[in-house]
Amino acid sequence: SATVTWNVAFWVGLCQILAPVFPGASRSGCTIFAAMLAGLTLRPAATEFAFLVGIPTMFAATGYELLKVRGRSAGEDWQALIIGFAVSLVVAFIAVKWLLRYVQSHRFTIFAWYRIVLGSILLALLMQGALR
Repeated sequence: SATVTWNVAFWVGLCQILAPVFPGASRSGCTIFAAMLAGLTLRPAATEFAFLVGIPTMFAATGYELLKVRGRSAGEDWQALIIGFAVSLVVAFIAVKWLLRYVQSHRFTIFAWYRIVLGSILLALLMQGALR
């Protein structure tokens, strides 16, 4: 279904909260997966909802960081911060727009295989002592 129910919203919100607890977990991936498991079966709808739910979280995190910096603002280069914010906003918009178009006709299988292969390589390197 393409309808966002309270059940879908609950599980996506819970994943939004719990994703940072697990290092390496993709917040977007977790929330999209949760939306689909909870009944939002259309990939584009699940992806769009997961990103929309992430917007308040990102604004809250940005606001929190700005509050932390507020008292120490003498050493900050505000022009560089504003330019960085603007550039990252544009790039994020382009990336999300591309992803939403991508999921219209593709599955997430390539991303799953990428994570499995990369994770296996990293585990092998870790077990051989190449990574510390």
